[in-house]
Amino acid sequence: MRAFWVVAATVGLVASALLHLLSFTRGGSAVGDGVVWGLGVGAFVLALAMVARLRRASMVGRGRWGRLALLDGRAMVRAVPSGLRVMLVGAALYAWMNFVLCRMIELPPGMQPALTLRMATGHLIFFFLVPLVFFRFVAPVLDAKSSAETPLHP
Repeated sequence: MRAFWVVAATVGLVASALLHLLSFTRGGSAVGDGVVWGLGVGAFVLALAMVARLRRASMVGRGRWGRLALLDGRAMVRAVPSGLRVMLVGAALYAWMNFVLCRMIELPPGMQPALTLRMATGHLIFFFLVPLVFFRFVAPVLDAKSSAETPLHP
């Protein structure tokens, strides 16, 4: 099942990146809102899959906060290669920079759909990159730790 989520996140990331590049051309105004909404729903489903996977994780970190068990976030971050950590931070910064710059631009009404597409896909790139990294690098570590902690029955 993990391979399905990796493929879904990859397809969403590539589609978001291509649409983001398209938003810098005249063709960006031709893309309908349904495409952006579909990508947004896909990103939301991936986020739900990540949360469901984390809820099954048996990696409890430093303790509890009330009735909530805290996950060991340091182990999850260590599972991601350092270059990808930098790339995730860069993608988050780009999404914010893109949003602020798009809010500052004043375009004629005919180009407004392209600007909306640029803002949305700038964020969707990040929202697909996080699940891709999670399911590719963190989920195998979670699976290995949970199988090591689960006793085998004869």
